[in-house]
Amino acid sequence: MTDKKENKVLILGSLAFDYIMGFEEKFTNAVSIDHIKEEYQSTITASSRIQHFGGTAGNITYNLGLLNFNHVTLVGAVGKDFESLGYKSHISRFKNIDMDIDIHLDDFTAACYIVNDVKANQMIIFHGGALDRCKDIDLKEKIDDPQNYVYAINSTQSVDAMVNFARQLFDLKIPIIFDPGQVTPLFPKELLTEIIKKSEIIIGNKFEIDQILEKTNLEKKEILNHIKGLITTLGEQGSELIYKDENGKLFTIEIPICEPEQIKDTTGAGDAYRAGILSGLTLDMNLIDTCRLGSIVSSFVIETTGAQTHHFNILDVRKRFLETYDYVPNELEGIKPLRT
Repeated sequence: MTDKKENKVLILGSLAFDYIMGFEEKFTNAVSIDHIKEEYQSTITASSRIQHFGGTAGNITYNLGLLNFNHVTLVGAVGKDFESLGYKSHISRFKNIDMDIDIHLDDFTAACYIVNDVKANQMIIFHGGALDRCKDIDLKEKIDDPQNYVYAINSTQSVDAMVNFARQLFDLKIPIIFDPGQVTPLFPKELLTEIIKKSEIIIGNKFEIDQILEKTNLEKKEILNHIKGLITTLGEQGSELIYKDENGKLFTIEIPICEPEQIKDTTGAGDAYRAGILSGLTLDMNLIDTCRLGSIVSSFVIETTGAQTHHFNILDVRKRFLETYDYVPNELEGIKPLRT
């Protein structure tokens, strides 16, 4: 990549197809298990199937495309179906997004198959496919202008890939947001501690943050000796920001949610929150306003079914920010969308 752009953000993580299916019965009536013989049998006939574009990196990137004031580089690994099933064109329509994606024609893009029964129980099968090849990506070959990147988010994928990316980003001097997600329990203590010391911000839900604390044997205040901010997402309870000021004083701030106009599907809300965090950081907003922006962006996702089916623009963001927090940060006031 030779194009020089200031205030870039780098997105690392999963790109996946989500297949959501419905089962008009209870799973408990469709499963036979013999624990003694270790035999299992189940036949599920889905009554519906919807394909959605997903994956943590894809969801974050989509929201940054809608905001359209950041230059974004999306790096990952996908399979032979990435273009034929429409994901490439879905993201390519955003002119502020640069995709530097490795396409593996001998594999499939990662896929998550989710079946919901009438009791809202879920059966989930995940196939990593080409996503497992991310561990072989060399960021130093893809990025020739690291000085132009404000932040990179190192989000959920394999432990090997996240460790490699953390080391490469640290060498490139690109500030890191560490977002280990559901693979947090798979990290050995030593590697988890290493990445924390290389990162500037850590984000995760309460379970993930608790896992980090347990695995590293560190308290939150000790982790804050290495990073600028620790963000815990709390679902409908909002989020929590812990940070230190320039004098080393510790602050804990509760960030309330932005109420959506309707609630249809919470899938991808956390990823949209992360897009808001990245956007706030590129605008040099303080961490409190940055987290509040994350809350605003995430509210739009909940109003539609699927993580990449909603629409909004910067005017909608400013309006909802004012309605929720009774002010609009100066950094948001003068924003104009990039040319498309």
